[in-house]
Amino acid sequence: MLALAPGAAIAGLFEDGSIAQMAANVTALPVAILVAVAVWLQASRRVYRVPIRLADAFGFNRNNTGRCLLLGLGTGLGLVLIAMTLALLTSRLLQALGNQAEPQKLVSLIAEEATKPDQTGLLIFFVVMAVAVAPVAEEFLFRGILYPAIKQIGYPRLAAIGTALLFALFHVNLLTFASLTAVALVLIALYEFTDNLIAPIIAHAVFNASNLIMLFWQ
Repeated sequence: MLALAPGAAIAGLFEDGSIAQMAANVTALPVAILVAVAVWLQASRRVYRVPIRLADAFGFNRNNTGRCLLLGLGTGLGLVLIAMTLALLTSRLLQALGNQAEPQKLVSLIAEEATKPDQTGLLIFFVVMAVAVAPVAEEFLFRGILYPAIKQIGYPRLAAIGTALLFALFHVNLLTFASLTAVALVLIALYEFTDNLIAPIIAHAVFNASNLIMLFWQ
């Protein structure tokens, strides 16, 4: 929360709903997560006799990096099909209930900016955040810290379902809630299968990249 406060303050300086404010918000949360992870690792060095290392905590030293890359790539592409199907079903359900399904505000803004000239730098920024920064930060938080923490105190089902729902709520969009819950559950299964956070990070990055490619293509 302390790491998030400066980012929220900076975002508040911009016009509400503007692309600049959205860029500040997109930057603030991943940076806050990465700062929190760094603080957690530093604190462990002072609290524990044997400090927690990043490689040990997230499985980066399992000697299965190549396998994780391939599994992450395949899973990420598969997640696109799952998410599209569930989003379509959700959209039709909302329409049947008389509600209009709306995409994420960030997605709408990126689509709008992509049609304007001289926006290459801004689009590159959003691509880097979506494909490189956000997958790392979100996987550290949801699959790397929250999921195992809840699981280790004796609630494995709550850990999986709870963090999957939290991940979906984190993106604040009714249209994608069911699809992102399913995505999170698959990423948890991938993490359990490989015991290495690299696999869900790659899958998450491929998933985001595929969605951006489809957005720009449309």
